[in-house]
Formats: sequence, structure tokens, C-alpha cells
Amino acid sequence: MKNLRIILQVIIGIAIIAFILKKLNIDEVVSVLKETNLLFFILACLAYLGLNIVLSTRLLYLLKKIGYDIKYPAVFLSHMGGMIVGDITPGRAGYFLTPSILKKNAGVRITDGMACIFAPQGLEFILKVGGAVAAVFYISTISSISENLLISMSIGAVLILIAGISMLVISWYDENLTSKFIRKLPFLNKFTENLSSFKEHNIKVKGSIITILALYLIGWVLAAFQWFYLGKAIGIELSLFTFFLLHPLITILMFVPLSPAGLGLMEGGVIVVFSLLGIPSAMGLAFSVLVRFSISLVDLIGLKTVFSVTK
Repeated sequence: MKNLRIILQVIIGIAIIAFILKKLNIDEVVSVLKETNLLFFILACLAYLGLNIVLSTRLLYLLKKIGYDIKYPAVFLSHMGGMIVGDITPGRAGYFLTPSILKKNAGVRITDGMACIFAPQGLEFILKVGGAVAAVFYISTISSISENLLISMSIGAVLILIAGISMLVISWYDENLTSKFIRKLPFLNKFTENLSSFKEHNIKVKGSIITILALYLIGWVLAAFQWFYLGKAIGIELSLFTFFLLHPLITILMFVPLSPAGLGLMEGGVIVVFSLLGIPSAMGLAFSVLVRFSISLVDLIGLKTVFSVTK
């Protein structure tokens, strides 16, 4: 049943991409990609690498907060291993493999590793929704947004917001309520036996909320630079501030568990949002291809680490 679901999600992603390509002139997309400025593309990859350095630094900080003395390289490679798996899994849920990689690389208990990832991810979802709402207001001052598009965005934002709040409730509130909730979740039900430890370390993580938010904001700026340079690489002249707002609005779609890492959904979102800003659809699709490619290229750093865990 699990394999069938994965196959279905891959088919859905491919079908959406096929539909998009049918509506566009593929030669125009290829033509845009051929003109990609390599220097700006490299700068985008470096910005994305910087984002991952910030995220892995946050993970290292929280692990130290709950009592672990770990070297940064082990945490960075574990984080990158989770990122590369997230690139090919629905809702980017593969990133939750990171605690297992941390256990292999640094002897961190899986429950403790999850405690340092789970609540911060919930906070990130909530902040993404806030950024997405700001982006919608910003776009509405430039172009009219159709009612259907607004409804679709609202549904996605509400789902991500619910997910974020639920993750914080699981992490920080009543243990009995949390236990009943976790037992119903396919991936997290294995943590019920060590729930007390999970909750204890999450409370310690809660005390670092200001640091978590500060590092997230730094990472958000680096993500905006990544998109800004990718736009520059193919001649899209949008400001850094615009990309700063667009990033959470569009990347929310990568967390919708309908296809691997939002395959097709993210691309469609880029095309629709960019069209509201006067950018041709071919350039929008070319941009989304470069986003996927730059992410995957940098995340390959963690591929060897993933293989070492699965042996």
C-alpha cells in the first residue's frame, strides 16, 4: 500500500508537469535556460549552501542545548542527508530521516534528534504562512488576484498553518493529549514509547525560540538571495524584497504531500505568481527548473551520508 501511494504521488507530479508543458512552448523554455548566466547561477547555489549552513548551525545549537557535544561536520552532513531525501519525498517528509542519520554519524538518540527538528519545523511552517500572506497583499497592490487563485492559496496556507500549530502542540503541551494524537500518525507513532524524553528535550528547545527565529530569518534572507540570483541568471528583474516575499508563498507548495516535494505544484505556482508580475510563463517554468536544479546540486553533498545509513 505504501509503495502504491508513492507511485501514485510520482504519477501525479509527472502528470502536472506534462500538463504545464502541454500549455507552454517547450522551445521557449529551453531557449531561456540556454541563456542562463553561469556566474549568477553559482552565486545562487552559494546562497542556498549558506542557507543550509544556517539550518545545520541551528540544529547543532539545539543539540548542544539538550546536552550533546558534537562536531559541526557530523551535524552538517546529517542535515544535508535529510535535505537530499526531502527533495524526493512528498511534503519533503524525508527530512525527518535526519535523526536516524545523526544517530549513525554522532550517536544522537533518534528521539533527541527529532526534538531538535520537530518544533523548529512547526515554527517554520507558521512563519511561512505569515510570509505568504504578506506576499499576497504585496502582489494585490501590483496586480489583481482572481478569486479562485485566492481560495487555492488560502486553503494551502490554512493546511500548513494547522500542521505548524499541531507540531508545536505535540512538542510543548499536555503529554496525554500529545500521546493520543501521535499514536494516530504513521511516522511519529514509534515515538510514543519515549514520549517523556521527547517532551523534556522539546521544552529545552522552547527556551531557545528567539535564537530559532533569528536563525530562520537569516536563512530566509539567504533563500531570497538564491532566488534573486536565479532570476538574474535568466533576466528576471525583480527586487530582492519581492523574492523575499515570494519565497515562502511558493515554497509552501513543496510541502503539500500530493507529489514528491510538490513536483508540478511548485512549478505551477511559480508560473501563476510570476504571470501576475508580468513575467512570461516560459521564464517562470525556466526559473522553477533552476530552483530545483540548484537545490538538488547542493543537496548532493548529503548523498554519501544517506547511503552510509541505509547500508
